[in-house]
Amino acid sequence: MGGADQQALLYKLNERPKGTVLWLSAIQWFIFMLANFITVPLVLGLTLGLSGEEISFYTSRTLFLCGLIGAIQVMFGHRLPIIEGPAGMWWGVFLVLITMNMQMGGTTQTLLAELEMGLIVSSLVFILLAVFRLLNRLRALFTPVVTGTFLVLLSMQVSKSLVEGVLGIGYEGSDQVIPKIVLLSLLLISFTVGIMMKAKGMLQSMAVLIGLGTGWLLYALLGMVRFPEEQAPWAALPQVFPFGVPQWNTGIVITCVITSAILLSNLIASIQVFASAADEKVTDSMINRGSFMTGIGTLLAGLFGTVAAVPLTAAASMVVLTRIASRLPFLLASIGFIVLGLLPRVGQWLSTIPQPVGYAILFTVFGQLLGFGLRDYKRMELNLKDLFIIGFSLLSGVGLMFVPGSAWANLPSVFGYIVGNGLIVGVTLSIVLEHVVFKRKQQAE
Repeated sequence: MGGADQQALLYKLNERPKGTVLWLSAIQWFIFMLANFITVPLVLGLTLGLSGEEISFYTSRTLFLCGLIGAIQVMFGHRLPIIEGPAGMWWGVFLVLITMNMQMGGTTQTLLAELEMGLIVSSLVFILLAVFRLLNRLRALFTPVVTGTFLVLLSMQVSKSLVEGVLGIGYEGSDQVIPKIVLLSLLLISFTVGIMMKAKGMLQSMAVLIGLGTGWLLYALLGMVRFPEEQAPWAALPQVFPFGVPQWNTGIVITCVITSAILLSNLIASIQVFASAADEKVTDSMINRGSFMTGIGTLLAGLFGTVAAVPLTAAASMVVLTRIASRLPFLLASIGFIVLGLLPRVGQWLSTIPQPVGYAILFTVFGQLLGFGLRDYKRMELNLKDLFIIGFSLLSGVGLMFVPGSAWANLPSVFGYIVGNGLIVGVTLSIVLEHVVFKRKQQAE
């Protein structure tokens, strides 16, 4: 961010807007946060095969968690108004594990209990690294080749589910392509991408929310929205361990731990980008506190059975657009989501968004995610060593995605989840090649 933008701030971090400015800013934050919160729990709930009532509670718990962690972070963590939203990477990893679980004959109920445990254990990554101040050492592992490989493989691994969702396969039990769904999906993707590409300012940042709302309205006009027959209660506390007592699965725990470690780079990048926009200096203490609170958030995600929340770099764009970096409007918006998360009937209303709408929107999101991975590769020299690391990592990771889960039936289940997970194998291979196999050559360059 340039110095001109920083000097143009109307309210800095510790300053408090008043009156109309305060409430309008809080409303802007609320709408912007809703755009980043709503899609993942809806689509993931449908993918998990949850009932309409379960999806409404699942959505409510997600909104509650995101609002709570945002408030805790801005008051006690890194103390920056950065959105804590359900991570697309976590959604992708969950989807990978759902697919593998089905191939290996597991039940969804057991998987959900194992994911609760995976999130609880992986929260220790953020907490322990913060307590022992080891973040800088771990950051060195995640070079552009590693983060790029993760993003590309993650996008590749969820691509099958995304394309099937866009084609209508699986919609209301159908195992065939539904032409009407295909047409609606293409229209919705084009509309959303058009906003992302052509709109400016606040409108552009709300492209996902606008696309989701437009798709919902379009399906409703065509009579394709299924409204619930029974009403959820107006108010309810988030349920702890909604899918039963957490269960241990070594393969899933390792997958979750590696995902948390990779998301550390997202945490640090979000703090750095926002601090630059808000004219604040990044300190090691700020990063450590942020990591600790992200760990607490991941722990709560395990307790509530939701997708873990991570700091989102998009928050910096709000400061650039509004020139308001104040904590107070963000805190008010976060409190709004805490309250919203206690109202399951609102979650039930949101859960009526049809599954193909969510997949069409996420198709655009993961298209961007794949592009970010390619952009990481672009930052490299792309010499012979780099090409070998990228080539071997992607070839192994993508190749394993085509191996059916039944192929690992003769191995212990832990090996099936780890070796059969192309995402984890590809990322691990890129780390080994980057920091072990080619380490001596790197030092010599």
